[in-house]
Amino acid sequence: MSRDETTTMRKRPLLILGTIASLALFAAAFLNKPTVVACVDLEKVYRSLDQLKAAESKATELRTQLQARVDSLADSVRGMQDELESFQPGSAAHNEAMNKAILKAGDLSALQSFSELKMESERANTVRDAYLKVREACAALSKAQAIDLVLIDDTIPPVTPANLEGTMQQINGRRMLYSSGTLDITDLLIERMNKEFRAANPSFVSPPADGATGAAAPPGKS
Repeated sequence: MSRDETTTMRKRPLLILGTIASLALFAAAFLNKPTVVACVDLEKVYRSLDQLKAAESKATELRTQLQARVDSLADSVRGMQDELESFQPGSAAHNEAMNKAILKAGDLSALQSFSELKMESERANTVRDAYLKVREACAALSKAQAIDLVLIDDTIPPVTPANLEGTMQQINGRRMLYSSGTLDITDLLIERMNKEFRAANPSFVSPPADGATGAAAPPGKS
C-alpha cells in the first residue's frame, strides 16, 4: 500500500466524523427553531371577500333570469288552464287542451327543479373556488411572513343553546380551545386577497356593507 493510500484511509474516519457532527448541529438547530403558528377566522374571511361579493352579484342576476323564465311559463300554464273552461268537458277540443296543459305544467315543474339545482350548484362552486383561493393566498402570505402553520380559529363562534346532543356536537366539532389575538392574520389575508381580486377585476364595485351576501357563508354553513 502506498503512502498516499495510507494517508487517505487515515483521513476517511475523520471526514465521516466531521460530516456526522455537522449534520447533528444542523438537526439541533432545526429542532430548536420555534414553530410559528397563526390563526384565521374563516367566517370573517368569507364575509369580507370581494370575490364572493362579485359571485353573489352574478348569482342574483342568474336567479332573476331563471325566475323570469319560471314566471313566464307559469303564466302560460295559467292561460291554458283558463282556456280549458271555454271547452265542453269530455269533448275532443277539451281533451286536447287538457293534455297540452298537463305537458306544459310538467315543463314548469322541470324548470323549477332545474332552477333550484342550478342555483345550489352555483353556490357550491362559488364556495369551493373561494376556499381554494383562501388556501392559495394563505400559503403565499405564510411564506412571506415566515409562518409555518395556519389554523382555522373555531373558538370565535359561540356555542349556541341546544339540547345535550346538539351542544356536544358543537363542542366536538371544534379543535381549538384558545388562541391569542396576536396570532390572527385574518385581516392581512382579506386585504391581500381583495387587493389581488381588484387588480384582476378593475371594474368591480363593492356592494354596500350591509348588503346580504348569500354566497359568503363558509362551507357547511347555511
